[in-house]
Amino acid sequence: MEDKFKFDSISDDVLLQRLSEILKESRRVEVELVAHIGEVDRRRLYAEKASRSMFVYCTEGLHLSEGEAYLRIGVARASRKHPVLLSMLEDGRLHLSGIAKLAPVLTEANRDKLLARAEHKSKRKIQKLVAEIAPKPDVSSTMRKLPAPREPAKPAPIAGLRPDAVEAPAPAAPVDGLRPDVVEAPAPPAPRPAPVKPTVVEPLGPSRYGVRFTASAELHDKLERLSALMPGADLASVVEAAVTEKLERLEAKRFGKTNKPRKSIEEADTSPGSRYISAPVKRFVFDRDGGQCTFVDQDGRRCTAQGDLEYHHHDPYGRGGDRGADNISLMCTTHNLLMAERDLGKDIMEPYRRSDDRVSEPLPAYGVSDSRLTPSRTSNPGQRRGRSHVDDEPGWVADAGAGSEQVEQARFTFAFTRAEVIVDTEILERFFSETPR
Repeated sequence: MEDKFKFDSISDDVLLQRLSEILKESRRVEVELVAHIGEVDRRRLYAEKASRSMFVYCTEGLHLSEGEAYLRIGVARASRKHPVLLSMLEDGRLHLSGIAKLAPVLTEANRDKLLARAEHKSKRKIQKLVAEIAPKPDVSSTMRKLPAPREPAKPAPIAGLRPDAVEAPAPAAPVDGLRPDVVEAPAPPAPRPAPVKPTVVEPLGPSRYGVRFTASAELHDKLERLSALMPGADLASVVEAAVTEKLERLEAKRFGKTNKPRKSIEEADTSPGSRYISAPVKRFVFDRDGGQCTFVDQDGRRCTAQGDLEYHHHDPYGRGGDRGADNISLMCTTHNLLMAERDLGKDIMEPYRRSDDRVSEPLPAYGVSDSRLTPSRTSNPGQRRGRSHVDDEPGWVADAGAGSEQVEQARFTFAFTRAEVIVDTEILERFFSETPR
């Protein structure tokens, strides 16, 4: 079995072709599984297997996880009303999570148009689509103090055992050179960190989002101070104003964006010999490339990334490439590294790779240090720090965290609705430290 998954002798093209073929077979089997679950559910055969529901049969009889069972049962029931869902699932136009989100709002009247709009969309984009069809009411703006974390319960003593009934162990023989009176007592175990609840950014309707996150007492105080300087503004307006101002500063620094440029592209210094890219060139390249990675694969598909953008030199700087706009384009971190590997070799660029152990997309993470929120550190040289992002679907993260008792006892949860949610990975704590202009 282990030899079956050794790919050293397989070329890149063959590996990609096999993956595509396996994915097609996986989708075919998935459709068969969903169809069979639907028919077993329709006939109520789960009762014959000592299960009171199809969900119980899937989890206890078929040993699916709760999430796997929920998705497949929901899709199976929706496909009985709309058989086209199985065809779209088989050819990859829709996925299980997307169908589960679409099913509650799918009708015969809107089916064709809605499914056409949902083709090849991610779950997050389908959630936005559903919010257009069935908008939710706005979330009321609130700031609520959270209760202090509860102390973990101490284990109860085992029945039948009493401390006074247990004989004390015989003292151990002293080790030569060690005396009990000079041995320091072990330090008490560090308290376990409080669980961090994920931030929620939920589409409520067209261009409307509900945002909920947990923040420290310091951020709460800064919000109140900023609100006092903006009388009449609700919480969403206060946050948007601060985020917009911070975002303008970061984009000006990273992409050279400004309303009053001092130099034009013709006046920019583009001579080789320096890595520095002038602001006029940054502005021109960002606008020309549309704020999106410019990498195009052999099938003509352009990378859709709008976050983690970097300026790529087509003729590498190390080989004398200049800093002109014709030699520079926007690329995401992944494709900038890929092009560098092609130009300079994999061995040279290997230290700059991100960890292969991570599966999820990179998200901003925060830890507590000296009762303040600071970006978490990583030893991986490929994981850049202190970088601003341009992201079409950013996440909100703010957490009082663990490791500081003072901060843990003063955590607040925030909720509000805003038409446009624009967030940078470093702002939730930092932009409120700056004096509003």
